[in-house]
Amino acid sequence: MLIQKFLPVLFRNEKKEDDGQGNEIVRAFYPSERYVIDFAEDYHDLGWQQFDTDQDAHYFGTWVNPKTLQELCYCEGDWSLVTCKDAGHYNAKIWSMIEFYGEGKIATVIDAENGSAVRFVQDRKKFFIKECVS
Repeated sequence: MLIQKFLPVLFRNEKKEDDGQGNEIVRAFYPSERYVIDFAEDYHDLGWQQFDTDQDAHYFGTWVNPKTLQELCYCEGDWSLVTCKDAGHYNAKIWSMIEFYGEGKIATVIDAENGSAVRFVQDRKKFFIKECVS
């Protein structure tokens, strides 16, 4: 599977709308699993990155792409693709995602000897386009 072929086919007949923040959004319904994106051959080459949430499962996932200024979301067959009009709007989108999804838990590791827990969270700073962050 290639993302560069999947997304244009998925959204080919769908109407583009404004997301209320000045960005373009397009939606489609296609029952699948998030893994069509996670395991796509061109995932990293195209610049896609998983945006971790506490909701991640086979039926839910969200990804961002600072190269194309896009956010892709999959939830139980519903797909949405937001294309930001510039880097400033992209960074604002990332901020709104951070506020909505929280810290982005990756894992909690519990020490077998003393029961202490270490929580690993995603570094959200990596998603921002640096030239636009003040």
